[in-house]
Amino acid sequence: MEVKQRLMIQNKMVEQKTSEFENLITKIPDIGYKWHKNDLIKNAKSNSNLIDKSIKEIPKFNGIKKDTCIIISAGPSVRKQHSIKKILDSSYTGTIIAVDGSYAACLKAGLYPDYVITMDPHPSRVVRWFGDPDFEKHILNDDYYNRQDLDLDFRDNSISHNKEIIDLVNKHSHRSKLLISSTSSSTVVDRVFNTNFDLYWWNPLVDNPDDNSSITRKLWNLNKLPCINTGGTVGTVSWLIAATHFKIDTIVLVGMDFGYHNDIKFNETQTYYELFDYVGPDIDFKKYFPFTEFPLNGNLYYTDPTYYWYKKNLLEIIEKVPNVRTYNCTDGGTLVEDKIILVSLNDFLSKYKKGILTDG
Repeated sequence: MEVKQRLMIQNKMVEQKTSEFENLITKIPDIGYKWHKNDLIKNAKSNSNLIDKSIKEIPKFNGIKKDTCIIISAGPSVRKQHSIKKILDSSYTGTIIAVDGSYAACLKAGLYPDYVITMDPHPSRVVRWFGDPDFEKHILNDDYYNRQDLDLDFRDNSISHNKEIIDLVNKHSHRSKLLISSTSSSTVVDRVFNTNFDLYWWNPLVDNPDDNSSITRKLWNLNKLPCINTGGTVGTVSWLIAATHFKIDTIVLVGMDFGYHNDIKFNETQTYYELFDYVGPDIDFKKYFPFTEFPLNGNLYYTDPTYYWYKKNLLEIIEKVPNVRTYNCTDGGTLVEDKIILVSLNDFLSKYKKGILTDG
């Protein structure tokens, strides 16, 4: 009951959305579509002869693995809140899904997820999460990694840490099933094919599948894989897979910040350059980064138009899948909504261990 009462104070949030912010939100689907539309079909065609098993062929599981699922996303809170260590220390026995961006952090900590999910078609960045054999070439003129907050050590010793990730993935990939999008880049596909992952494929639902000229319809015609609504993020598609494919009715979100702690500089955010290019050199960043107060600790976090749109998509997907309890145990961020149970990760893990999970 205490958590529900705390959720009631979300009206205290200091989020202020400007008209410029709202206007950009409506354009994000088209922006993303233009960024990726050419790569999606090209990658899927390249991968078509490599596809062996569909996501529908994942072995069924029962018992404690089907009771609950923790999704470890790649938000900065994972590091700040020591979320992976908390899960390890709790001896949690339910299902664990790691998104690609959190997988290396899991391995470094000695946590081996049941499933890893990847989908982003970027030709050079995503492979980093599995260890990139061509890392030095790919980081030339691209500071994307240096602007990410999950693994600060990687910023200072990126080459040695990349080698460590290669070794860890090579050694432990057999412990996890990889659920991989048909539109993944050749760099990712080549890398994971040289590991011991057990691969299961799926299509992203990009647009209207009833339109014969749509990308989704073209993907389906190409490989006949299930088309899954991603909501724009691998964390969101992880939730949908857990809820609809694995039929798990208690899902815990970790590292789903949908934003940044207020001590993170704007130019260290994921879509900083894209936002700068879209709005122009006279951009007033305060109009595009609204702040939110997190009820459980009073800390301030901010989001941007892209993450706000992603959050909106997740909430709409959750709304459409009844009878699934979703806990936000991120311990920070901007995902503060009455349809999601807000509780600290330690509290959830304690209640899980005692077998006393409730809505409050």
